[in-house]
Amino acid sequence: MTETYPGGRVGKSDPRYDTLIRGFNLRWVGKPKYIEVCGDAEQVKRTVQQAVDGNLRITVRSGGHCYENFAVGNDGGVIVDMAPMNRVYYDGERQAYCIEAGATLWNVIWNLYKEYGKAIPGGSCYSVGAGGHITGGGYGLLSRKHGLIVDWLDAVEIVCVDANRRAHVVIAERDGKHADLLWANQGGGGGNFGIVTRFWFKELPNAPSEAHLVNLAWNWSDITEKQFRLLVELYGTFFREHSGVDSPYDGLFALLHLTHKTASQIVLTAQYVGDELRRLDEFVAFMSHAQLPDPVPQVYAVGRHHLPARTNEIQRLPWLYATQTLDGSGPNQRGKYKSAYMREPFPKHQIDTMWKFLSDDFDNPQALLQVDSYGCRINAVPSDRTAVPQRSSILKLQYQTYWTTEAETEKNLRWINDFYVAMYGERGPQPDGTMDGCYVNYPDMDLKDWEHLYYLDNYPRLQKVKGEWDPHDVFHHGQSVRVG
Repeated sequence: MTETYPGGRVGKSDPRYDTLIRGFNLRWVGKPKYIEVCGDAEQVKRTVQQAVDGNLRITVRSGGHCYENFAVGNDGGVIVDMAPMNRVYYDGERQAYCIEAGATLWNVIWNLYKEYGKAIPGGSCYSVGAGGHITGGGYGLLSRKHGLIVDWLDAVEIVCVDANRRAHVVIAERDGKHADLLWANQGGGGGNFGIVTRFWFKELPNAPSEAHLVNLAWNWSDITEKQFRLLVELYGTFFREHSGVDSPYDGLFALLHLTHKTASQIVLTAQYVGDELRRLDEFVAFMSHAQLPDPVPQVYAVGRHHLPARTNEIQRLPWLYATQTLDGSGPNQRGKYKSAYMREPFPKHQIDTMWKFLSDDFDNPQALLQVDSYGCRINAVPSDRTAVPQRSSILKLQYQTYWTTEAETEKNLRWINDFYVAMYGERGPQPDGTMDGCYVNYPDMDLKDWEHLYYLDNYPRLQKVKGEWDPHDVFHHGQSVRVG
């Protein structure tokens, strides 16, 4: 283990305090008694024990990207900051690759690639912390080819608090000691059962040597409602047909950015890794339908992603550089997010609703519905093997809106909430053959049935693990697993 981080405790008089009480989403500002910046599991254990003894609430932050107020929203308590625990290395004792919980995804991608030629099928936002990303399930541009990151997870080191209110460092292993606790951390969400400090993977996918990228954009000024419907239908149809477990298109991952019209362009980005480049050509040809306007180069950034090269031509890049090209988190702003999984393409009424809200008078070019491809090897895993139950989806949706000032908050929340309710009703995207619930790593406090929408039939088992490993509910937030 590393030595305890020397600058650990950050109180209100420390110049770092005003920064460390904030996260990626600037809507949330905490008022903790102090922040403890931890360098190893023993320091985390001591910090947790001191907080428990002092009846102080504990929240944890690795990258600070929690969309809701779960990490920094801690008035009078202790925020445990994992930033110094950022190593990525091969653990010879356990014969496994180790990722510490405070590492950001770019740390992980860069080090695994350069030192070992390995990759994780994880996220596309460079500053997201490994601790939250992995415990919540974690997916990315390699997931159709290699599954979710938790499908590769073999063990975790986690600080838990027992029935006697004593903090312990526990190793939970797949098919071994404390396997139930590992299972819960394979998609059960962060801040539920304890504080994970390290993750171990005995195997990881070999990193691709190169990737091919393409960007297609359609100007809002050129597209009609009928053409918008066709574009969305084409996208859904393609991935309904090509998201099977053994699909030859598993190396293809696409992101359709259905922006508000004030963003000027709808943008489709796709990456292909593999030996059959014609698969990307076929996808481009399928999406370049004769009844659609000709796609044009992207000239405006969308969402939190960087602006790629302004061309419709397929670009061939070293995989690490391609990943860096797409690896955007965007500036720190205020934001609101919602999610949904889809097992079938969009029904007509939902496409009509999209058109209505994306072409209305709401004036925000940073508002969008991002539709990611899904399926393939993700769906090769049974729904109860990990805590992530959505193993039959073909698309994964993220509703997003970003803004700068507090004065803009109400109108942005109203727009995204009205959009979501118009799509799914008050109960959200209930599993019904077309929809399949929501993604816990895109938490949404508006959900009335979040336990079912996030976890489906896995929730009772998560409650059982919670009761065993955190019986006093020391680790809790607005949507944490309840003690069963």
